[in-house]
Amino acid sequence: MLENIDAAARIRQTFPMAVMDIAARAPGRTVAEQVYERIKADLLTGTFTPGSALLTRELLARYDCGISPLREALARLVGEGFLVASGHRGVRVPLPSCADLDDVYRIRILLEGEALALAMKHGDDRWEAAALAACHRLERAALPSEAKEADRAACAMEWESRHRAFHAALVAAAPAPRLLRLVEHMVEQTERYRALRLLHSPADKLMRDITAEHRALLDATLKRDPQAIELLRVHLTCTWDFVADLFKRNET
Repeated sequence: MLENIDAAARIRQTFPMAVMDIAARAPGRTVAEQVYERIKADLLTGTFTPGSALLTRELLARYDCGISPLREALARLVGEGFLVASGHRGVRVPLPSCADLDDVYRIRILLEGEALALAMKHGDDRWEAAALAACHRLERAALPSEAKEADRAACAMEWESRHRAFHAALVAAAPAPRLLRLVEHMVEQTERYRALRLLHSPADKLMRDITAEHRALLDATLKRDPQAIELLRVHLTCTWDFVADLFKRNET
């Protein structure tokens, strides 16, 4: 379905090959972890065409690594749903679909809403301070469409990192580590679709809307207002609806 809207090609034009070097800057990571981050960055920014097979020899050359760290990275990405195992033919990039979109957002909304309710019940002043700081850092981050072409890959990864950190900070006080791990997994699954909204929305409108949504969500959360759970649902549903509509428009 993604091919029909030609989004993969447009993402590849927006985010250049430099994206593969972003994650490698982090110190203290194993080779397998660096390869994992670089492949994941390429997947999130549309470097690989949805549905395409990833050939081992090409990946070894692209990421300049050995077979063992590559296999470890690919196994991790398959386990997280970013790649699909294709039997003896290796791995392929999954095809986004309305059904998958609905599934991942429905699950994320339920799990993250529960985690937020627990965080509001158990959070202390340190949790509040961390949430405020995460929101401030997110508001200071530029959207990829606002950056120069050469900087858009790094900008996209930085924005996504701060966005994830904000949502993680809101639920961090929930005394439910298994639930938080599940929430983190679903956040990763929605990243592929959120990239489409970042690409196709006007930068000024998107920044205005997202900033207002995040600030309202933060304020309600810190006040322990039960309405925060509904604000979270609406916030996540905005991206869900936008991408679903994008798919539908290109089916007509």
